[in-house]
Amino acid sequence: MMKMRAVGSSRRRTTGGTGSEGPAPAGRARSLGLAAVVGLAAVAAACGGATENPPKPAPAVTTVAAAERRVEVALPFTGRVEPAQAVRLVALIAGRVTRVKVADGARVAAGQVLLELGGPQAEAQRRDLAAAADGARQEVAAATARLAQAQRRARSHLAGPGEVTRAEQDAATSRAALAAATAALDRFDAARSVIAPVSGRFTSRRVSPGQDVSSGDSLAEILEPGSLRVNASVMPRAGFEPGTGQQAEIDRDPGSPPLRAVVTAIQPMGRPAGTVQVWLTGKALGSLVPGTAVRGRIVVAVHDHAVTVPTAAIVRDEHDRPLVFVGRTAPYRRRLVATGETGPGWIEITSGLEAGDEVVTAGAYELYWSSFAKTYKAAD
Repeated sequence: MMKMRAVGSSRRRTTGGTGSEGPAPAGRARSLGLAAVVGLAAVAAACGGATENPPKPAPAVTTVAAAERRVEVALPFTGRVEPAQAVRLVALIAGRVTRVKVADGARVAAGQVLLELGGPQAEAQRRDLAAAADGARQEVAAATARLAQAQRRARSHLAGPGEVTRAEQDAATSRAALAAATAALDRFDAARSVIAPVSGRFTSRRVSPGQDVSSGDSLAEILEPGSLRVNASVMPRAGFEPGTGQQAEIDRDPGSPPLRAVVTAIQPMGRPAGTVQVWLTGKALGSLVPGTAVRGRIVVAVHDHAVTVPTAAIVRDEHDRPLVFVGRTAPYRRRLVATGETGPGWIEITSGLEAGDEVVTAGAYELYWSSFAKTYKAAD
C-alpha cells in the first residue's frame, strides 16, 4: 500500500511538475489544440445529419374513381317576359271609371265583370237613350191604335183603299223603332260593365277609378292561358348554338325548381354583340308576370355517359394544360387530359381518362410541385 501511494504521489508530481508551476511548452499547447480541433471535427462529422434539413415527407393524398354522369351542355340566357297573345279591353261608351273590380295580374274567367263605368256623361247619355225608348213605346201604342181603328173601319166598309195596309206598316215600323231603342239602352247598360271576353290574366291596366275615358279607349288586356313567352338573348359558343325544340330552364328563387320552357322561334336578326334572340314558351310561364326580367339556360346538347372527376383533381401545369395524377397508390402517374363542362364540384373529362380510373384529389398540387422541383431543380 505504501508503494501504491508512492507511485501515485510520483505521478501527480510528474504531471503537476513545472506545468502546474508555470506555462506549458509551446509544442505541447499546439498538440492539445490540434487534438481539440480533430475532436470537434469528429463530433461534427458524427452529427452532420442532424444539422441538415430532414427530407420532406411524401404528401398525403386521397384518390377517387372517375365516374360517369349525365352532363348537359347549356348556353346561359337573359330575357324578359312578354305577352304572346292578348285580348285588348276597350271602352264601348264614354264615361268615368267608377270601379276596378279585380287586382292587376289576377286570373279572370270569361264573363266576369272587371271594371265599371259611370259618371255624369254616362248618366246623361243613358237618360237620352231611355227617353228615346219611352218615345218609341208611345209611338208603338199610337200606331197600334191607328191600326185597330183602320181595321174597324174596314169591317164597316168605311176604310179607304190601302188604309189598313198603311196602318199595318206604320205599326210595324214603330215596333222596330222601339226594339232598336230598347236594344240601344240595353247595350249601353251592358257597356257600363267591362266584361272579360275570355279567361286569362288581367294585366296592362291603363286606367284608374275617377278617370274619364272616351269610347274606343284601351282600358286593359287579358293574356290568354299559355300566351306568355320569354324574349331571350343567348350567346352561342364554338360548336353550340340555340335551335328550335331545345329545352330551357328559367331560374326562380333559391330553393325553388326552375321553370321549364322550349325554344319555339329563332329571330332572324342577331344583336350587335353577337347574341341570338330566341322565344321561349311553355305552360309553366303562366306563373310569370309580363315585364319581369329572367335568366336561365338552354340545353343544346346532352352527354349521357360523360366521365367526370372532382374539380380538385385537375392540376394546371406550367403551360396551363390540365392534368391529373392517376393510381391507387404511389408512385402516381401524371396524365394530360381534355376537359369539358363543369358543374358544382365536378368537371367533365372528354379524353385522357376512363370511368373507374383512380385519380388523386387531395394532394394533387403537392404531387405536381414535388415532381416539378425534381425535374426543374435549380443549379447550385
